[in-house]
Amino acid sequence: MAEDETLALESAARLAAQKGLRRFSRFLDPAQAVEAQRIARSCGAEVALWGGYERAERAVACFYPAGDEPQSEDFPVVCLSSAYPARFCSLSHRDLLGAFMALGLTRSCVGDMIIKDERVLLFALRETAPLIERELTSAGRATLRFTALCETPPIPEPEGDTFSAVVSSLRLDAVLAAAYRLSRAEAAERIRAGLVKLDHLPCERVDAQVAEGALLSLRGSGRVRLTQLRGMTKKQRIGVTFFRYE
Repeated sequence: MAEDETLALESAARLAAQKGLRRFSRFLDPAQAVEAQRIARSCGAEVALWGGYERAERAVACFYPAGDEPQSEDFPVVCLSSAYPARFCSLSHRDLLGAFMALGLTRSCVGDMIIKDERVLLFALRETAPLIERELTSAGRATLRFTALCETPPIPEPEGDTFSAVVSSLRLDAVLAAAYRLSRAEAAERIRAGLVKLDHLPCERVDAQVAEGALLSLRGSGRVRLTQLRGMTKKQRIGVTFFRYE
């Protein structure tokens, strides 16, 4: 995280702890959200995260004093929706990000972007939403027209596939090897090379413990979540279930 971003979060946390004021951040990526939680603890403040729906990856942090926990509707997050002609053109997250940059917006102004079934759902800061509604009329080859929704519609489940494996332990090298079909030595090599993240944070410890629900990412090979620990096998290995994101 850039120094100025860290200072902004620290200032917000101190105001919550010392002045009893709620302070909201801009959208944070998962690693920044972890840092916001650390900063809240160090400053004696509470923090809540909300990105517009329960499983949102990017979220706004609210630093608040004890006893003043915000509700989801208190966050300055707006859900915008636009149809697009999927039969005639494709639309990617890269296209949308390029369109935002052309409007002078930064990545922290917008949260998750969901493209599914000829529709785009976009979560944005309340202060940014009117500009997007007014000015963002296309991305890539797709014509768009965003409008703010009063309620967030059902969010589609992430696409990917589920598969099972067995591991000798829940050490990162063992789990990574099973998740990406590597040898244990290859997995350890990639971890030590700084190519692996555990729950969005870089991890170079081959013996780091992986919990149920943990998210793994290997640079160049996508993301895999450990969705279930199924218990011990007869050979005293651990049965696990993974979900590989498309």
